[in-house]
Amino acid sequence: MDINRREFLKSCAAVSVAFSGGGCMVMSGFGSLRKDEKLVAILSDCHVGNWKSPKYQGEKFAECIARVLALDPLPAKMLIPGDLAYLWGRKEDYELARQLLKPVVDAGIEVTIGMGNHDRRENFLEYWPEYADRSPVPGRIVSKVSGTHFDYIMADTLDQPAEADKWITPGTLDDPQREWLKAECAAAKRPLLVLAHHPACELGTPGKGSTSASARKFGELIMGTKDAPTNCCGYIHGHDHQWYVTRSLKHWSEGRIGQTAGLPSTGHWGDIGFCLLREYPDRAELTLVQYDYFSPKPLSADAAPNPAWQAIVRDNDGKRCTFVSTLLAGRKG
Repeated sequence: MDINRREFLKSCAAVSVAFSGGGCMVMSGFGSLRKDEKLVAILSDCHVGNWKSPKYQGEKFAECIARVLALDPLPAKMLIPGDLAYLWGRKEDYELARQLLKPVVDAGIEVTIGMGNHDRRENFLEYWPEYADRSPVPGRIVSKVSGTHFDYIMADTLDQPAEADKWITPGTLDDPQREWLKAECAAAKRPLLVLAHHPACELGTPGKGSTSASARKFGELIMGTKDAPTNCCGYIHGHDHQWYVTRSLKHWSEGRIGQTAGLPSTGHWGDIGFCLLREYPDRAELTLVQYDYFSPKPLSADAAPNPAWQAIVRDNDGKRCTFVSTLLAGRKG
């Protein structure tokens, strides 16, 4: 799972992107490296811009992909919980993102993508139409993924506006998805992790803002109650472009811990990197791989390094969040 310089440079060569003359060229040369079926790469907030107005986000995403492909062994799966597109989910964004993800697909890594507030379902489905057919919730892009020891649900928290050039920041769950998610978590026979784009505190009533009550209600939705717990071990989200762990999904008096983990961006602003999740029979360990930090945008090539940004990277890289199997914990208790 280590990345050495030689393998990283090899990956950069295999995921080479040229933004020039209004076009994009992606060259891939992977597909033979061994994969670890218990390893999952999680990337979020990629914000890939279309090539008609090139942005640094595409190059940063290509670098992130190269770092993933430099792993030995490779992860068997890649999960992307939303904001794959730059700002308004335009078709050109998804066309570019699909090309940038081609080396991942060529390497045999199973990719699952979710919706964020900068995505547009109809434009996304033009490039990944299979998501509409397999989504268990009509009108939403919801996915179920099976790992070796854990199962994953990618929920759809996009509150999509009618206007093409706007986005709604808070997330929401419509009633059909809420009921489906509740039933799935209650019926889960294996340890389960739920992923979506927005933090739990935003998944209340649209327009009401972030509240701790919203987080508690969402926690009860996926983790059940003290008398009727589910096998859901926690929640992983993007949106904030910041790595952090919270333990506030359940009320403290119940004695059960519901953990959430916030993910970095692959290259828009904030914490820059990705996460690796390793499955074990009794737990899943999520580790942050952070190699950059900037806000609001990267420094120019000739600028002096920012010591404060470098310190954030040193402090964060390697941080971990462990999701313990509630199923096995219940058996032991």
